Amino acid sequence: MRTFEILLALLVVASALAAFLQRTPRRILSGLLLLDLLVLLLHAVLEGPHWQMAPAYLAVLLFAAAFAFRRPMIQRIVAVAMLLLTLGTCAASAMLPMFKLPAPTGTYAIGTRILTLVNDHPSDPSSANSTGKRELVIQVWYPAAPSHAPRAPYRKLAETNLISSYQAVLWTHSRWNAPFAQSSHPFPLLLLNPAWGGRRTYYTYLVEELASHGYIIIGIDHTGNSGPTAFPDGHVEQPDLGEGIDFETHSFDQLKVYAAKQQEIQVDDNRIVLDQFQCWSGDQTSPFYRRVDMDRVGALGHSIGGSVAAQASLEDSRIKSALDMDGSFWGQIQQEGSAKPFMMIEEDVTQFTPAELHQDRGALIDLLLDLGDTTMMQKSNGYQITLHGSTHPSFTDRSLFSPRKSSSGAGTIPVEREYAILRTYVLAFFGKTLRGEDPAILRNTDQPFPEVSFRFLQRQ
Repeated sequence: MRTFEILLALLVVASALAAFLQRTPRRILSGLLLLDLLVLLLHAVLEGPHWQMAPAYLAVLLFAAAFAFRRPMIQRIVAVAMLLLTLGTCAASAMLPMFKLPAPTGTYAIGTRILTLVNDHPSDPSSANSTGKRELVIQVWYPAAPSHAPRAPYRKLAETNLISSYQAVLWTHSRWNAPFAQSSHPFPLLLLNPAWGGRRTYYTYLVEELASHGYIIIGIDHTGNSGPTAFPDGHVEQPDLGEGIDFETHSFDQLKVYAAKQQEIQVDDNRIVLDQFQCWSGDQTSPFYRRVDMDRVGALGHSIGGSVAAQASLEDSRIKSALDMDGSFWGQIQQEGSAKPFMMIEEDVTQFTPAELHQDRGALIDLLLDLGDTTMMQKSNGYQITLHGSTHPSFTDRSLFSPRKSSSGAGTIPVEREYAILRTYVLAFFGKTLRGEDPAILRNTDQPFPEVSFRFLQRQ
């Protein structure tokens, strides 16, 4: 809970106790009511109202009603209700907290803006809208000058549902449309591809860190696969995953064909984004004019987004390096590997017994995917990192969503520790491949983190 939320809960408890006591002077009750209303107003204006606090809001209204009636029995009943409502607020806030994103460690402030792009000729007609075009929403995080621009929320309200709506008043370290930081050189550009059914904001712990260290990051919501995604005309595109990548109902060959097709659609999205930024970087009317270094472009992604990043680097000469966070590989990149610098950061590979492989079809497909990943990495140059104690969802912000690991998908490694390790390796990789740095952490297998297994990849 945030400052005014805690203060409001404490005041409601104090007000309830005062109302329960028969001899509390009326001037004290009126003073407590005024304090309740003042703190509630400050909370609403400075922090933002959300559903977890709704029981506390109701408690304040009940207190005001009891104060007006002046009946001792009503006041006592209301006092008990207020305590129960406050308990409800605390429980809801504990289960789905207003989580705090880790602070960026770089020297730059962070700006962000949301843009819409249109692909007039998508490579796959099935990915187009009714007009034959494909619309994309992207979010850009970038190094910014210090600014008093409004802080950006974690998500737009239109892109949430009732349960996740609190994330629209959960404030990040980024500022809306803040001016770019002054620099004598343009900034390297990174393309971020989310997981299957994920969204661009799922990796805010990482993109804000990268932006604070002087990178421009473009988070791509792949229409039809990511989302929900709100467009400027007001319509919200829901992800249409169909049967998705379902290990239980698809054969392995069907999975490969289906995933490779979706991957190509998303690779085409990466191309369109790069084409547009190449135009903007030379357009004097664009805020990105001379800000983007198109000679220093990298791609990264999580889950299928990692394979998309690697495949995009294979197809697009502008992309100099690619990083995959725990994603299996599909299509051409799985078969041929990558001659460009590449990094794979993955969770522990599950070891299945013969009985498990026989009884669990999903386990068998997992094993086949792992074998395919091994083949790909044998044909690639770069680094393979295993982060022990991590899980597939823990590469996202989801680990912060709830203290219950069954809900958040967090691993056994502490969340702050995992994020610090991931940030370190991602910064080191792109620092080496895009900035010509020589980070010690990538020079040898003796790593500073005991949770990490590290090995070099050399194309065979």
